[in-house]
Amino acid sequence: MEKMTLKEIQETDLNLMVEFDKVCRKYGLRYTLCAGSLIGAIRHEGFIPWDDDVDISMPRPDYEKLIRLNRKNNLFPDYMRLACFEDGTLDAPYMKIFDTRTRIKEEHYKQKDVSSLWIDIFPVDGLPASERKTRFHYKIGMILVKLNIISVVKLGYGKSGLKIVLKAIFLRPLARLIGRKKIAKLQRKVALKYSYNHSPRCGMVSWAYDGPGQVVEKEKYENLIEVPFEGHKFYSMKGYDEYLTGIFGDYMTPPPEEDRLTHELEAYYEG
Repeated sequence: MEKMTLKEIQETDLNLMVEFDKVCRKYGLRYTLCAGSLIGAIRHEGFIPWDDDVDISMPRPDYEKLIRLNRKNNLFPDYMRLACFEDGTLDAPYMKIFDTRTRIKEEHYKQKDVSSLWIDIFPVDGLPASERKTRFHYKIGMILVKLNIISVVKLGYGKSGLKIVLKAIFLRPLARLIGRKKIAKLQRKVALKYSYNHSPRCGMVSWAYDGPGQVVEKEKYENLIEVPFEGHKFYSMKGYDEYLTGIFGDYMTPPPEEDRLTHELEAYYEG
Protein backbone atom coordinates (compact mmCIF):
# COMPACT_ATOMS: atom_id res chain seq x y z
CA MET A 1 0.00 0.00 0.00
CA GLU A 2 1.15 3.53 -0.81
CA LYS A 3 1.55 5.88 2.17
CA MET A 4 -0.33 9.16 1.84
CA THR A 5 1.03 12.62 2.53
CA LEU A 6 -0.84 15.08 4.74
CA LYS A 7 -1.92 16.94 1.59
CA GLU A 8 -3.34 13.72 0.14
CA ILE A 9 -5.17 12.99 3.41
CA GLN A 10 -6.69 16.46 3.30
CA GLU A 11 -7.69 16.01 -0.36
CA THR A 12 -9.42 12.74 0.53
CA ASP A 13 -11.25 14.38 3.43
CA LEU A 14 -12.23 17.28 1.18
CA ASN A 15 -13.73 14.90 -1.37
CA LEU A 16 -15.79 13.24 1.38
CA MET A 17 -16.96 16.68 2.48
CA VAL A 18 -17.94 17.68 -1.07
CA GLU A 19 -20.05 14.52 -1.47
CA PHE A 20 -21.63 15.02 1.97
CA ASP A 21 -22.49 18.62 1.07
CA LYS A 22 -24.13 17.47 -2.18
CA VAL A 23 -26.37 15.05 -0.30
CA CYS A 24 -27.34 17.66 2.29
CA ARG A 25 -28.23 20.23 -0.37
CA LYS A 26 -30.24 17.67 -2.35
CA TYR A 27 -32.34 16.61 0.65
CA GLY A 28 -32.50 19.96 2.45
CA LEU A 29 -30.44 18.80 5.45
CA ARG A 30 -28.85 21.43 7.67
CA TYR A 31 -25.23 21.20 8.81
CA THR A 32 -22.38 23.46 9.85
CA LEU A 33 -18.64 23.10 9.94
CA CYS A 34 -17.55 23.03 13.58
CA ALA A 35 -14.53 22.92 15.89
CA GLY A 36 -11.17 22.91 14.05
CA SER A 37 -12.72 22.73 10.60
CA LEU A 38 -14.68 25.91 11.27
CA ILE A 39 -11.52 27.62 12.51
CA GLY A 40 -9.85 26.48 9.30
CA ALA A 41 -12.62 27.95 7.18
CA ILE A 42 -12.57 31.31 8.96
CA ARG A 43 -8.82 31.66 9.51
CA HIS A 44 -7.39 29.86 6.46
CA GLU A 45 -10.34 29.49 4.05
CA GLY A 46 -9.64 25.75 4.19
CA PHE A 47 -7.90 23.24 6.39
CA ILE A 48 -5.84 24.31 9.34
CA PRO A 49 -2.46 23.52 7.72
CA TRP A 50 -1.65 20.65 10.10
CA ASP A 51 -5.20 19.24 10.42
CA ASP A 52 -6.06 15.76 9.17
CA ASP A 53 -9.84 15.48 9.45
CA VAL A 54 -13.14 17.35 9.03
CA ASP A 55 -15.62 18.14 11.83
CA ILE A 56 -19.29 18.79 11.07
CA SER A 57 -22.34 19.14 13.28
CA MET A 58 -26.03 18.72 12.45
CA PRO A 59 -29.24 19.47 14.34
CA ARG A 60 -30.47 16.18 15.79
CA PRO A 61 -33.58 16.06 13.51
CA ASP A 62 -31.42 16.45 10.36
CA TYR A 63 -28.83 13.98 11.66
CA GLU A 64 -31.47 11.31 12.20
CA LYS A 65 -33.14 12.05 8.86
CA LEU A 66 -29.79 11.49 7.11
CA ILE A 67 -29.50 8.08 8.78
CA ARG A 68 -33.05 7.12 7.74
CA LEU A 69 -32.53 8.22 4.15
CA ASN A 70 -29.25 6.31 3.88
CA ARG A 71 -30.88 3.14 5.24
CA LYS A 72 -33.42 3.19 2.41
CA ASN A 73 -30.87 3.80 -0.33
CA ASN A 74 -27.15 4.43 0.01
CA LEU A 75 -26.83 8.15 -0.65
CA PHE A 76 -23.10 8.21 -1.33
CA PRO A 77 -20.72 6.82 -3.96
CA ASP A 78 -19.82 3.13 -3.59
CA TYR A 79 -16.41 3.85 -2.07
CA MET A 80 -18.02 5.83 0.79
CA ARG A 81 -19.58 4.21 3.87
CA LEU A 82 -21.74 5.89 6.49
CA ALA A 83 -21.25 4.41 9.96
CA CYS A 84 -23.08 5.48 13.11
CA PHE A 85 -23.97 4.31 16.59
CA GLU A 86 -27.66 4.20 15.68
CA ASP A 87 -26.98 1.51 13.05
CA GLY A 88 -24.59 -0.43 15.28
CA THR A 89 -21.66 0.29 12.96
CA LEU A 90 -19.78 2.73 15.23
CA ASP A 91 -18.95 2.47 18.94
CA ALA A 92 -19.24 6.21 19.53
CA PRO A 93 -22.48 8.25 19.64
CA TYR A 94 -22.08 10.10 16.35
CA MET A 95 -21.47 9.45 12.66
CA LYS A 96 -18.46 8.94 10.44
CA ILE A 97 -18.32 8.76 6.66
CA PHE A 98 -15.38 6.65 5.50
CA ASP A 99 -13.42 6.48 2.27
CA THR A 100 -13.07 2.70 2.02
CA ARG A 101 -10.29 2.99 -0.56
CA THR A 102 -7.93 3.97 2.25
CA ARG A 103 -6.50 2.28 5.33
CA ILE A 104 -5.13 3.90 8.47
CA LYS A 105 -2.84 3.14 11.39
CA GLU A 106 -3.42 5.29 14.47
CA GLU A 107 -0.54 6.01 16.81
CA HIS A 108 -2.45 6.35 20.07
CA TYR A 109 -5.83 4.66 19.55
CA LYS A 110 -7.01 1.11 18.94
CA GLN A 111 -10.46 1.21 17.37
CA LYS A 112 -11.91 -1.86 15.67
CA ASP A 113 -14.65 0.23 14.07
CA VAL A 114 -12.28 2.77 12.46
CA SER A 115 -9.99 1.53 9.67
CA SER A 116 -10.25 4.15 6.89
CA LEU A 117 -9.99 7.92 6.54
CA TRP A 118 -13.16 9.70 7.59
CA ILE A 119 -15.10 12.86 8.28
CA ASP A 120 -16.99 13.25 11.59
CA ILE A 121 -20.64 14.32 11.85
CA PHE A 122 -21.86 15.14 15.36
CA PRO A 123 -25.52 15.55 16.40
CA VAL A 124 -26.47 18.75 18.21
CA ASP A 125 -29.15 18.53 20.90
CA GLY A 126 -31.32 20.75 23.05
CA LEU A 127 -30.30 22.08 26.46
CA PRO A 128 -32.01 23.15 29.68
CA ALA A 129 -32.90 26.83 30.05
CA SER A 130 -30.97 27.12 33.32
CA GLU A 131 -27.23 27.87 33.17
CA ARG A 132 -26.66 25.78 36.28
CA LYS A 133 -28.47 22.79 34.80
CA THR A 134 -26.60 23.23 31.53
CA ARG A 135 -23.22 23.15 33.30
CA PHE A 136 -24.24 19.99 35.18
CA HIS A 137 -25.53 18.44 31.95
CA TYR A 138 -22.15 19.03 30.35
CA LYS A 139 -20.26 17.65 33.35
CA ILE A 140 -22.03 14.35 32.87
CA GLY A 141 -21.43 14.48 29.13
CA MET A 142 -17.73 15.24 29.54
CA ILE A 143 -17.23 12.38 32.01
CA LEU A 144 -18.80 9.97 29.56
CA VAL A 145 -16.84 11.21 26.55
CA LYS A 146 -13.58 10.81 28.49
CA LEU A 147 -14.54 7.26 29.45
CA ASN A 148 -15.32 6.49 25.80
CA ILE A 149 -11.94 7.82 24.68
CA ILE A 150 -10.02 6.08 27.49
CA SER A 151 -11.58 2.74 26.50
CA VAL A 152 -9.65 2.85 23.19
CA VAL A 153 -6.62 5.03 23.91
CA LYS A 154 -3.29 3.22 24.24
CA LEU A 155 -1.65 3.23 27.66
CA GLY A 156 1.09 5.81 28.08
CA TYR A 157 -0.67 8.49 26.03
CA GLY A 158 -1.57 11.62 28.01
CA LYS A 159 -0.59 15.21 28.71
CA SER A 160 1.12 14.48 32.01
CA GLY A 161 2.62 11.66 34.02
CA LEU A 162 -0.17 11.89 36.58
CA LYS A 163 -2.85 11.53 33.91
CA ILE A 164 -1.08 8.50 32.47
CA VAL A 165 -1.01 6.84 35.90
CA LEU A 166 -4.67 7.65 36.60
CA LYS A 167 -5.75 6.24 33.26
CA ALA A 168 -3.78 3.04 33.83
CA ILE A 169 -4.89 2.47 37.44
CA PHE A 170 -8.47 3.73 37.56
CA LEU A 171 -10.12 5.01 34.42
CA ARG A 172 -9.17 2.44 31.78
CA PRO A 173 -10.30 -0.57 33.88
CA LEU A 174 -13.55 1.24 34.69
CA ALA A 175 -14.16 2.09 31.03
CA ARG A 176 -13.50 -1.50 29.98
CA LEU A 177 -15.72 -2.85 32.74
CA ILE A 178 -18.63 -0.75 31.51
CA GLY A 179 -17.81 -1.38 27.84
CA ARG A 180 -17.54 1.17 25.06
CA LYS A 181 -20.95 0.44 23.54
CA LYS A 182 -22.68 0.88 26.89
CA ILE A 183 -20.82 4.14 27.45
CA ALA A 184 -21.94 5.36 24.01
CA LYS A 185 -25.52 4.32 24.80
CA LEU A 186 -25.36 6.42 27.99
CA GLN A 187 -23.92 9.34 26.03
CA ARG A 188 -26.82 9.22 23.59
CA LYS A 189 -29.34 8.92 26.40
CA VAL A 190 -27.94 12.00 28.15
CA ALA A 191 -27.90 13.96 24.88
CA LEU A 192 -31.56 13.17 24.16
CA LYS A 193 -32.80 14.34 27.57
CA TYR A 194 -33.72 17.78 26.20
CA SER A 195 -35.57 17.97 22.91
CA TYR A 196 -33.79 19.90 20.17
CA ASN A 197 -37.08 21.15 18.75
CA HIS A 198 -38.31 22.53 22.08
CA SER A 199 -35.10 24.10 23.40
CA PRO A 200 -34.01 27.71 22.89
CA ARG A 201 -30.32 26.76 23.10
CA CYS A 202 -28.33 23.87 21.72
CA GLY A 203 -24.94 22.22 21.80
CA MET A 204 -23.03 19.04 21.14
CA VAL A 205 -23.78 16.85 24.17
CA SER A 206 -23.37 13.25 23.02
CA TRP A 207 -19.71 14.12 22.27
CA ALA A 208 -19.29 16.89 24.84
CA TYR A 209 -15.52 17.20 24.41
CA ASP A 210 -15.55 20.98 23.91
CA GLY A 211 -17.62 21.61 27.05
CA PRO A 212 -20.31 24.23 27.67
CA GLY A 213 -18.35 26.98 25.90
CA GLN A 214 -19.85 25.74 22.64
CA VAL A 215 -23.47 26.45 23.68
CA VAL A 216 -25.30 28.85 21.34
CA GLU A 217 -28.83 30.10 20.88
CA LYS A 218 -30.60 27.74 18.51
CA GLU A 219 -31.65 30.65 16.32
CA LYS A 220 -27.99 31.56 15.80
CA TYR A 221 -27.00 27.95 15.18
CA GLU A 222 -29.67 27.49 12.52
CA ASN A 223 -28.91 30.78 10.74
CA LEU A 224 -26.50 29.43 8.12
CA ILE A 225 -24.07 31.18 5.81
CA GLU A 226 -21.64 29.86 3.23
CA VAL A 227 -17.91 30.09 3.93
CA PRO A 228 -14.96 29.36 1.61
CA PHE A 229 -13.12 26.09 2.14
CA GLU A 230 -10.37 24.92 -0.24
CA GLY A 231 -12.08 26.43 -3.26
CA HIS A 232 -15.55 25.23 -2.26
CA LYS A 233 -18.42 26.76 -0.30
CA PHE A 234 -19.67 24.95 2.81
CA TYR A 235 -22.13 25.92 5.50
CA SER A 236 -21.31 27.61 8.79
CA MET A 237 -23.50 28.96 11.56
CA LYS A 238 -23.65 32.74 11.21
CA GLY A 239 -22.80 33.08 14.92
CA TYR A 240 -19.45 31.31 14.48
CA ASP A 241 -17.51 33.99 16.36
CA GLU A 242 -19.45 33.47 19.60
CA TYR A 243 -19.21 29.69 19.21
CA LEU A 244 -15.47 29.57 18.46
CA THR A 245 -14.58 32.17 21.10
CA GLY A 246 -16.53 30.20 23.70
CA ILE A 247 -14.43 27.11 23.01
CA PHE A 248 -11.02 28.39 21.94
CA GLY A 249 -10.78 32.04 23.01
CA ASP A 250 -8.59 33.88 20.47
CA TYR A 251 -9.13 31.40 17.65
CA MET A 252 -7.64 33.70 14.99
CA THR A 253 -4.14 33.33 16.48
CA PRO A 254 -2.55 29.95 15.66
CA PRO A 255 -1.32 28.01 18.72
CA PRO A 256 2.40 27.34 19.33
CA GLU A 257 3.80 24.38 17.40
CA GLU A 258 3.80 22.05 20.41
CA ASP A 259 0.02 22.49 20.73
CA ARG A 260 -0.82 21.82 17.09
CA LEU A 261 -2.61 18.52 17.56
CA THR A 262 -3.46 15.90 14.93
CA HIS A 263 -4.67 12.31 15.11
CA GLU A 264 -1.05 11.20 14.52
CA LEU A 265 -2.12 8.58 12.01
CA GLU A 266 -0.62 7.01 8.94
CA ALA A 267 -2.89 6.60 5.93
CA TYR A 268 -2.47 4.42 2.87
CA TYR A 269 -4.13 3.97 -0.50
CA GLU A 270 -5.41 0.40 -0.71
CA GLY A 271 -4.39 -1.65 -3.67
